[in-house]
Amino acid sequence: MNLVATRWWSMIFMPSCLLMLGIAVGAAWCVWAWRRGKTPRQAWPGVVLLSGSTALLYLASTPLAARWAAWTLERENPPVAVEELPVADAIVVLGGAMYATERADGSVHVYARHASDRFETGLAAYRAGRAPFMVFGGGGTGVPGTPTEGEWNRARAIERGVPEGAAFAAGRAQYTSDESQLVAEQLRARGAKTIIVCSSAMHLPRAAEHYRGLGFTVTPLPSDFATRGEAEEWSWALLIPRGVALAQTDAAAKEWMGRVVAP
Repeated sequence: MNLVATRWWSMIFMPSCLLMLGIAVGAAWCVWAWRRGKTPRQAWPGVVLLSGSTALLYLASTPLAARWAAWTLERENPPVAVEELPVADAIVVLGGAMYATERADGSVHVYARHASDRFETGLAAYRAGRAPFMVFGGGGTGVPGTPTEGEWNRARAIERGVPEGAAFAAGRAQYTSDESQLVAEQLRARGAKTIIVCSSAMHLPRAAEHYRGLGFTVTPLPSDFATRGEAEEWSWALLIPRGVALAQTDAAAKEWMGRVVAP
């Protein structure tokens, strides 16, 4: 995954960063109070900040908290069979799955990771006759010599049998907001008003809001999920902290932050 957010400042407000900052400030306060011979009451704010931040960082790092954080978003769009979708003017497949690795000889290997099911789910909806054409969004990999994700997915769709006149690529985007603007240009040029937006279930609520804000009637189509819905079970292992759980908590926090700050 891309470990550096495109909006770098957003990392500061992630639970991981805020809580580690709380630990650092709390520890510094305690050391300052001890070295200056302060009273326990004067050291108490540092103790509270240190212990509270440590406890919350532990909690945010547990699969239990990560599962709950993802569920607050994924519950809005449960899984749906593509055959049950209403017929729309177009299918929009959001980017986020294209990655690349440069070899020692300078050649580039492009591949799909993480959110790759967005492409497959969108393609399944097209084959089910839910819309006459598809528009692919996305940005770049950051590796020189690679196409935009929209161009790459368009080529893949054509290879899989989608006619050239039914697959379109939006321009290079950095954020969900400008991706929606670029995709909207392709949709409006073809008179589309009702769209099926396909993305990861955790990202879909924020993405759908962008397209509704641009005047489209949106049917959300979730692809990959971070939770197992009704199949989730309790286990004491859910209380064992893991780095991947903290990353998922951060990802959910980013989605909520995006909905509040840039709806």
